Amino acid sequence: MRKGSHGKSVLRHVRGKATRRARRAMELAEAEARRLHHSYLGTEHMLLGLIDEAEGVAAAALGRMTADSNDVRAAITAIVVPGDSEDEGSEVEATTQAGRAMRLAEDEAQSLGHHYIGTEHLLLGLIREGEGIAAGVLQSLGIDLERARQTVIDVLVSMGGSEPAARRGHVITCRVDGRDLDAIDALVEAGVRSTRSDAAAWLIHAGIQSHQDVLDRVYGTVAEIRRLRDEVSRSLESDTPETGDATAAGDQGQIPS
Repeated sequence: MRKGSHGKSVLRHVRGKATRRARRAMELAEAEARRLHHSYLGTEHMLLGLIDEAEGVAAAALGRMTADSNDVRAAITAIVVPGDSEDEGSEVEATTQAGRAMRLAEDEAQSLGHHYIGTEHLLLGLIREGEGIAAGVLQSLGIDLERARQTVIDVLVSMGGSEPAARRGHVITCRVDGRDLDAIDALVEAGVRSTRSDAAAWLIHAGIQSHQDVLDRVYGTVAEIRRLRDEVSRSLESDTPETGDATAAGDQGQIPS
């Protein structure tokens, strides 16, 4: 497990912006690392710390996504091998993956309009990092980034917060047939999405992602159309005489000799 060259400084930076529960989760993560006799702090320890801090938003979001804390711990235990470090008093240093997850957590906080780093941002950072043990475990449990983001927002709203403006998106109205509506309602009833609107947006996004190659060609065509339109517009402007000059010429023609 490779330690990041700035592992300790990243930890200090995150602690400086972290909420009380996020700091507690990081302390629990370090305790998990020492319990496993590891001399480093990895994404697996961070995820264990988040579920150990049961009162945090991250734990609540994982619960809503049907990720039982025992399942998460069992999945990590099946992968992680205990180490041989006996120095329980030394400060652990974050791995490259853990450091990246913390930086991404801060980015997620900023994108949600938050001026702090909470357990929810750490969770999103772990998923977004994509290469660490935590991301692999969460993916195996069916938790992806978009689902986690929306669930975090739902939890925050249910706790009295407001939905971040950056995540509200645009509102459109459309008609769907009975089969599509059944699919939307099934996603809500199964707990995969929280509302009809959320389910419809998720399905639209999934459709866009699955046809990205087609859309790339469409975007290219639209870009070419816009380029030609701008070119024609500039050409027409250059061929049109200035209004001021034309008016002046007309005025001069009306001056009596």
